[in-house]
Amino acid sequence: MKTISYVLLITALVALGNALPGKAANEVVLNAKQVNSARDIEAAIDTATDHGTRPGVVTLDGRQGRFEYTGDDRSINIYYSNVTLRSLNEAIISNCADGVFFDNVTAHNVTVEGLVFFCTGCGVAANNLGPHHHAVIRNNFFRTGSFPIEILQGDDWTITGNRLETHSDGIHLYETGGTTIRNNNIQAYVGVLLYHSGYDNTVSNNVITATWQGVVLSGKTLRNKVTANKMFHIQDAGIAFTDIVTWNQVTGNQVTCSPEAECVAVRADPINYEQNKIVGNKLMK
Repeated sequence: MKTISYVLLITALVALGNALPGKAANEVVLNAKQVNSARDIEAAIDTATDHGTRPGVVTLDGRQGRFEYTGDDRSINIYYSNVTLRSLNEAIISNCADGVFFDNVTAHNVTVEGLVFFCTGCGVAANNLGPHHHAVIRNNFFRTGSFPIEILQGDDWTITGNRLETHSDGIHLYETGGTTIRNNNIQAYVGVLLYHSGYDNTVSNNVITATWQGVVLSGKTLRNKVTANKMFHIQDAGIAFTDIVTWNQVTGNQVTCSPEAECVAVRADPINYEQNKIVGNKLMK
């Protein structure tokens, strides 16, 4: 799978990292020398939020180098609402298991912004019954061994401006609604999977390089919009309907096949064409 170089990654994130405002109230700033494991970042979250009693910000400052975990705890657990985890000076977290893991407690209004994760597991894992609402995953880079982003029952998320690289699937939504997936660059086996998910999820304006399918609608997936995405190196289908689903809008997507493949723009049964709006999707040469 094609990867981006470290130099290009730093160039892409430098503006964001240096543009963040000065230290805010209820903020803890950490550098790499202060972090041996994710437990150190979790302790900073405890301090910034006063153990969940107020909003808090933890800023990882990359001037002292990478945040390379050497301790046993290699996943940042989220167990409070109103938490922001952000980057200053191109902060990179490496040797992580899951980058950010939402615990089996309700946590709303969580933001992860401007960070780089090199993880063996997921990038953001919200796959426990929570649920978790109103999270923002913005302008991050995830290179992962498993799904870069996996959400179960986490309504009203915003996933935008991220770069995702994996040999697994890119973004999984399970029983999730009201989530926006926009302007991401995704390199994966399947770019985005919507499973039993519906009511105003939007997948739009993403660049998806997928070795099998771009976007999959499966299970009882209702009233979603998949529009204006550009998909490359597809072997099977840009958009695939694997079940009989209804009231989805799949419009204006562009699909380019892998050179050795004869893919299709949309793979769907005739009844899916009757029960969904599927128009303007083009197979590009």
